[in-house]
Amino acid sequence: MKAAITAIVLVLALSAISSTEARPDRDGLWNVVFRQSRNDQCGPAHGECQPGLCCSLYNECGNSVAHCNVSLGCKNKWGECH
Repeated sequence: MKAAITAIVLVLALSAISSTEARPDRDGLWNVVFRQSRNDQCGPAHGECQPGLCCSLYNECGNSVAHCNVSLGCKNKWGECH
């Protein structure tokens, strides 16, 4: 049981690391910046949607109600939600 939980935590940590990049800001402090998606997908494996787009429950960028409605699964970490 412990091994399964450890494996899940490891997978989640690796997916979070792969979707971010750390870079220093003007003050020399390191900030974690989410990379921006280069296609119509979003989420941990793909990055954030382009500005003005929402990330749907199914990790797709768009601006429809299905993409942007929080109660339908919009992911505000990866795009805008309404």
